[in-house]
Amino acid sequence: MRIAVIGGGPAGLAFAATARLSGLSAEVTVYERNRVEDTYGFGVILPSAALDTLRPTDPGTADALAGELVEWDEVTVHRGERPLSVGAPRLGALSRRTLLTALRRRCAELGVRVEEGAAAPGPDALAEAHDLVVAADGAGSATRTAWADRFGTETERTAPDYVWLGAERAFPGLTFLVADTAEGPVVAHTYPYAPDRSTFLVEVPGGGGLPDTAGLARLFAEPLAGARLLENRSRWSRFLQVRNTAWSHRNVVLLGDAAHTAHYSIGSGTRLALDDATALAGALCSEGSLPAALSAYEERRRPAVEHTQRIGRASADWFAGLAGTGGGAPEAFLLELLTRGGRISLGDLAAEAAGTAPVGTVTGSG
Repeated sequence: MRIAVIGGGPAGLAFAATARLSGLSAEVTVYERNRVEDTYGFGVILPSAALDTLRPTDPGTADALAGELVEWDEVTVHRGERPLSVGAPRLGALSRRTLLTALRRRCAELGVRVEEGAAAPGPDALAEAHDLVVAADGAGSATRTAWADRFGTETERTAPDYVWLGAERAFPGLTFLVADTAEGPVVAHTYPYAPDRSTFLVEVPGGGGLPDTAGLARLFAEPLAGARLLENRSRWSRFLQVRNTAWSHRNVVLLGDAAHTAHYSIGSGTRLALDDATALAGALCSEGSLPAALSAYEERRRPAVEHTQRIGRASADWFAGLAGTGGGAPEAFLLELLTRGGRISLGDLAAEAAGTAPVGTVTGSG
């Protein structure tokens, strides 16, 4: 097979490497507009269990990424005078740049050609010249947009407004910082991805005035404890929910965020991307024809994806509804957050983290 991959993010690169390892293709080309060093954002959540899914087909990449993970098994809420922590399924994170560098290196070792710095040709041209075109060009996929009627695409921007920042300190695991303002709670989702760095994603549930980075640093001055907030193509936005009634058309197939998105508050995007990549390569190897393989890929992945999207939407709705809520008891707020007001079960959260540890007893810390 001659395979073209549009998009050099985690989904596209992981699929390209797996396709070469499995002997699917003598020629795989990845088209990516940006260089690795130009990637946006900071750390991304990646549970070690996601690497267990990748390891049977690409143990080298799985082991390399496992060595970069910063892991934790606690969730902390810092609201008011003291933080509260609770045991939770084990999660981990690493730098988005580190993840892409490792995947790009693996592709180079396996003979994948990466064309960077320019947009890919249109899907019609690529489909004509290749046996398979994999559209892994993200939530804003130009490929999907060009053929939206064929994929049955539905998109929606959902509240609240958020901005993706970093912090020059490692918070102890997944930590929700809540700053109460006159307009309602402002929430920072933070987690460590390096010994001295954390992702610091801030939501303003009320949708009122959107503070700049300096204003957010003042608002969260106490938990930041002098650490700087960092920007990297950071801007206020709203989450883009993506759904498609079909994930393939002819010899073009959607992968990762191009096919589906799940709200960032449940931290499943990178895991879904890697799982998609493994599943697509597996279907191409096991089925007797390309139409059968693309159908099998979607059939195997869609139930898990739609389950994750339902949990993500429930989580997003809970955070969006925080505007105008009072302080309340910290213990009650922590329980509300863990179950998103009863919308999500603790079992769902454990399954999304791909872990087995039970949620423990709420304890005070600090």
